[in-house]
Amino acid sequence: MNRLQRKIAQRHSDLVLWLRPRLEKMPLPIQRYDDPFLPFGKAIIAATRDLLCGYLFDLAAYLALGAAGAVALERTIAYVGDDAVSILHAPFAIPDYVQAASAFNVDAVTITDEAVAETFLQENVGTFVLETGNYDLENRTLTTSEIALHILGDDVLYAGRGDDFAEQVRAAVKAQVR
Repeated sequence: MNRLQRKIAQRHSDLVLWLRPRLEKMPLPIQRYDDPFLPFGKAIIAATRDLLCGYLFDLAAYLALGAAGAVALERTIAYVGDDAVSILHAPFAIPDYVQAASAFNVDAVTITDEAVAETFLQENVGTFVLETGNYDLENRTLTTSEIALHILGDDVLYAGRGDDFAEQVRAAVKAQVR
């Protein structure tokens, strides 16, 4: 988790934005795109990359668009680059998915069983084990033994729906900075 600790220190922030794109909640300017998830994700990341230590990508939300969603997920993760940590929320239950997680080139994944963590770690993919209580949706935290991340959800992600949606999201993130 060295990379994650560095990003937290660089940004002076333990905030992670949960990217769960939903067609019915897309801002109006984004709805004109045939495949809106990539432009939506890029706009959100461009507006918030200096405020957050990472992004939590919801695999199921992206796969709602099928192959186009998988491509959007891959490209949105790539857009994050080295600016922040990318975490893929699946959550994975068996080690057979390690190649799929590696293909998305994320820093970490959520898993449901600590027994499969070693398989992911061997591929240089960090893990957050959900079964051990490291994830608390109600309090929006994701923890390891060393750190706790605070997850910003849909209330921040969909703070605006007009032409200024990205600026509204940025303002909502800023309001959460501790």
